[in-house]
Amino acid sequence: MINERPLQVIWRRKWIVLITFLVFTLGTAIVSKSLPKVYSTSTTLLIAQPDAQQSFDSVQAAQTVARSYADIIASPNFAELVAAELGPGFSRNDLTGSTSFEPLPETQLLKITTEDESPARAKRIADTYASIFTEYATANLAKTTRADVSLADVAPVPRSPSRPKPTLYTVIGSILGLVLGLGLAFASSLLDRRVRSDDELSEILGRPVLARVALARNRRARVLNEEAYRVLRTNLEFVRPDRPLRTVTVVSPSAGEGKTSTVLNLGRAMSEIGDRILLVEGDMRRPALQKALIPDLEEPLRPGLSNVLSGAAEVGDAIHPTDDRNIFIVPAGPVPPAPSALLDGERGHKFLKLLEAEFDVVIVDTPPLAVGADAALLAADSDETIMVIDTKSSSVKAITNAVNALALVKAPLAGAVVNRVRDSANESYAYGYTDVPKDKRLRFGFWRAQRTSQVEDGASPEALPRETLATRQDDH
Repeated sequence: MINERPLQVIWRRKWIVLITFLVFTLGTAIVSKSLPKVYSTSTTLLIAQPDAQQSFDSVQAAQTVARSYADIIASPNFAELVAAELGPGFSRNDLTGSTSFEPLPETQLLKITTEDESPARAKRIADTYASIFTEYATANLAKTTRADVSLADVAPVPRSPSRPKPTLYTVIGSILGLVLGLGLAFASSLLDRRVRSDDELSEILGRPVLARVALARNRRARVLNEEAYRVLRTNLEFVRPDRPLRTVTVVSPSAGEGKTSTVLNLGRAMSEIGDRILLVEGDMRRPALQKALIPDLEEPLRPGLSNVLSGAAEVGDAIHPTDDRNIFIVPAGPVPPAPSALLDGERGHKFLKLLEAEFDVVIVDTPPLAVGADAALLAADSDETIMVIDTKSSSVKAITNAVNALALVKAPLAGAVVNRVRDSANESYAYGYTDVPKDKRLRFGFWRAQRTSQVEDGASPEALPRETLATRQDDH
């Protein structure tokens, strides 16, 4: 996440916010509803000095006595007396835990508040406390304090529980859930180092996004992807408007981002306008291009790239035809002990140049840039490089490392293909252009203009031989 606005953070992670909010809200509502109901009631005692005029000094003295009496009545010994008076079912510990005593500020009143699961029991406890303390104070404390204790207000029977308060608790829980959800969303955003937009990706690469390929969940998405690869084909022409584009290397920061499917589908998009395309299986470590292009052929084709680079075969012997008359393949060949050493040799650096004379465009599949120098060496010998990126899995660090690896060998980077897009941003590619006549499917660029007459005089180029390969296919 780079320079992502707060509203973008919230929207992208709205499910985190929503789920956290709902969990706290519903959880608080359910728990508060299941808690036992507690009823509260209060009785009030008046503590006054026997002074008919009730002077300021006598009032002050009575308030002091009220505070002292609150401490006395709250003692466990007094709770023992009340429990004995109430009878079986009451204990000192229960009473001290459920009863509170508070002298009301600036008054001569002492408030006794008690709680119980039964409204009647709550009233009985409060009244018993008031009755016993009145008798106790008169008999034992009045001579010393010279204060009279009388009942000012009897405890009413509570009509509704004092707690729990489901509505209040639910509101508080929902607020806490919303705050926590937003916090988790922003924390997730800070920890998430994936690319979130084309602008962000272009900023990292220093190059534009050439095409967006959707996650091929259905036939409609595959049709749109066919047009996306045609857009990629056209955009590559404008990358080099004054020079012919003869060799293209396809790379990716990490494994499984869609290099092989991009090589295959770009080759098909270029072949449909009559170009002779050669696909090179440059990943000699874990080759996958032949299987994707010719799935019915179980045995690997021989000779291949490793045979040519090691001097065991000529370049022409490693070129094999496919079902498409315009597409050819150079398979990987036997797995060599040191692929990068072969690519960095004299034969490796001359290999792509030798192929340019026979084909209009050579497209090279490669291993991930993170696993070795193979991809960077092939990219350095190419006219342009395309980086395939699955933004749902590839991190900013991985992409930056890949760009640095290409920069070290001075490999030209044309731009990126954003793979497995999960939105409808690429739908505009196909709008109004899916029924272009075959005789109009001519490649842009001066360097292909001389073949226009050949295409018009002969058979029109074939459409893509098969449906575009689903981009969810596992890449190497």
